[in-house]
Amino acid sequence: MRRRPRRRVILAALLLALLTIGAGSSARAQDLVPLTGAEIATLLAGNSIEGTWGPSHFRSYFAPDGTTLYQPQGQQPEQGHWKVAGDQYCSVADEGDVCFNLYRDGEDLVWEDPNSGKRFPSNVIQGKAVPW
Repeated sequence: MRRRPRRRVILAALLLALLTIGAGSSARAQDLVPLTGAEIATLLAGNSIEGTWGPSHFRSYFAPDGTTLYQPQGQQPEQGHWKVAGDQYCSVADEGDVCFNLYRDGEDLVWEDPNSGKRFPSNVIQGKAVPW
């Protein structure tokens, strides 16, 4: 019988932890300010970002002519293309465009995959910062 009360205490503690984390996440999500297409174009054109994408730390440069240089840390840069479609940033690929919502969080730029809802933080660097 002792196992059930312990289990209840453990489950209650886990539930409390999840509610606390959820409350923090909700407040944090409310701090995000969505960017318009014009704001995205102005912010990125001629500038770079540095951030984390999954396990990879990277930098990307967004040339005003729509070309990009993407470089995971410790690897060679790769060239691509970008554009703004509506209020989304889109990476242009032969297989089709991959588009993201962008938000401001204070000085940070947050990228959101609209399909999964996953968010990736980054910092804007003035000018070209690729290659490292």
